[in-house]
Amino acid sequence: MSLETRRGATGGGLLTPNERFFVRNNLPRPADSVLHDRDAWTLEIAGVVHPGTLSLGELKTLGLATEAVTLQCSGNGRAFFAHRPSGSPWATGAAGCALWTGVRLRDVLEFMGGLDETSKYLTSTGGEPLPAGVARDTVVVERSIPIEKALRDALLAWEMNSLPIPITHGGPLRLIVPGYFGINHIKYVRRIAATLEQTTAKIQQKGYRFRAIGTGGAPTQPSMWRMPVKSWLNGPGTSGSTVAAGRTVFHGVALSGERGVSRVEVSLDGGAHWTDATFDGPDLGPNAWRAFSFVTDLSIGSHTVHTRATDTVGDVQSRDRVENERGYGHNGWWDHGLEITVTAVAEPQPTDALGSPEPPPEAPVVLSDAGTRGKALFRDGPQPACGTCHTLGDAGTTGVVGPNLDVLAPDAARVESAVTAGVGAMPAYGERLTDTEIRDLAAYVAEATQR
Repeated sequence: MSLETRRGATGGGLLTPNERFFVRNNLPRPADSVLHDRDAWTLEIAGVVHPGTLSLGELKTLGLATEAVTLQCSGNGRAFFAHRPSGSPWATGAAGCALWTGVRLRDVLEFMGGLDETSKYLTSTGGEPLPAGVARDTVVVERSIPIEKALRDALLAWEMNSLPIPITHGGPLRLIVPGYFGINHIKYVRRIAATLEQTTAKIQQKGYRFRAIGTGGAPTQPSMWRMPVKSWLNGPGTSGSTVAAGRTVFHGVALSGERGVSRVEVSLDGGAHWTDATFDGPDLGPNAWRAFSFVTDLSIGSHTVHTRATDTVGDVQSRDRVENERGYGHNGWWDHGLEITVTAVAEPQPTDALGSPEPPPEAPVVLSDAGTRGKALFRDGPQPACGTCHTLGDAGTTGVVGPNLDVLAPDAARVESAVTAGVGAMPAYGERLTDTEIRDLAAYVAEATQR
C-alpha cells in the first residue's frame, strides 16, 4: 500500500496529523485484531545476555521518552527521475513529522542484561504475515542498522502524536530510528536482535541500496540509512490551485537526518539570487523538520520558486539529483521547485489529504494475443501470482505489497527486467517462466496500463 500526502495538505505547521501521514507498506499489514489488546503484543529480544520476550505492557514499565522525528521514504522524489525507476512515483509527499512516544531501545537492552560484545548491528523484524510459497528472506521486512545508532537514540514507540499508533502506521509497536529513512523504522516490530552481521534478508542485502542505473543491488553498496539535507515548499499554489497577485507567504519544510538545519534560502530566478527564509515555530530537535516561510510580492503569470537548505554541519542542499537505479535519496533543489500560476483572484486547492482522485471509468482494454496469454499468467501464474502483490484494474487485483501498476504504468521492457531478475521484495521469476511467458506477461501489463 502506498499513499502520498498531497503537497498542499502538509500545511504550515510542524507536525503532520496521523490521518495525513503518508503510508508505505512492503507487505500486507497484520489483522486489525492485533489492536484489540495492544499491551499483549510481544517482542522477542535476542543477542543479549538474557534473551527473552517482553509484552508491550512490560515495555511500558521500562521508561518513557518522546521525540519529534521526521519519517521520509527513501524514494521520496522518485517522480522526478527521467528513467522512471521502479517503485511508487513519490514527489514530495512521502514524508511527515510526528511525535513518537515509547521507550529508549538502550533501556530495553540494558534490562535484558546488555549486549554481546561482538554486536555490530541491531536487526529488527516486522510482524507482517508472509505470503505462502516464498522463501522467508525473499520477502520478510527485516533491516539492520549500526548498533551505535540503535543505542544512541532509537525508540520502541507505541504512540504517534499522543495517540496509540494506528495499524496503518505500524501499531501497536514500531521501531523509530531518528534521522534515518523510513524503511528502517520497522512497523509491527516482532523481534530485535543484536547481531554481528547484517540480516540476510533481500530487503537489506539487495534492497534499498544506492546504486548506478542498470546495476543490481549488492551489500557492498551504500544502504539507505541517514537522510541528507533537503527542503521544499508546500504552498500556496499546489494541486492545481492558483495564487492571487500581490503579497504572498510561501511555506515549506527542511530537514537533515541527525543534524537539523541552520538556514533555508529561497530563489525566484532559478538560483541566480537567494534570500533567507524565516524559521517558524520551535526547533523540535535535529531529527524533526523545521517549518519555514518566505514573503514576497508576485505579478500575474507563471513563476517557479526554489528553496535550498544548509544543515548544522555546513552541508548545503545540492542543485541536482544524483542519478541512481531506484530513484533513492533525491534532495536536489532544482526538481523540487514549486511551479505556480499567479492570477488576479486565487482559485482554491483540493482539501483531501492523501492519494489521488478516482479516475473516470475507462473503456475495456483491447489485448493482443500475447497480452491475453499474459493476463492469464498475471492472475494464475507461478506463486505468488502477480495479482497477489500488485493492484491492476484490468485484472481485478488489489494487492498491497508491490507498486500499484495502474499508477506506475511500466513499459514492457521494464516489466521484463523486473520479472526476470526481481526488484525490491519481488522475487525473480527468470527460472520459473520461459522467455516467451515473460514477454507475454510484460506485454499484458504494458497494454493494460498504457492506454
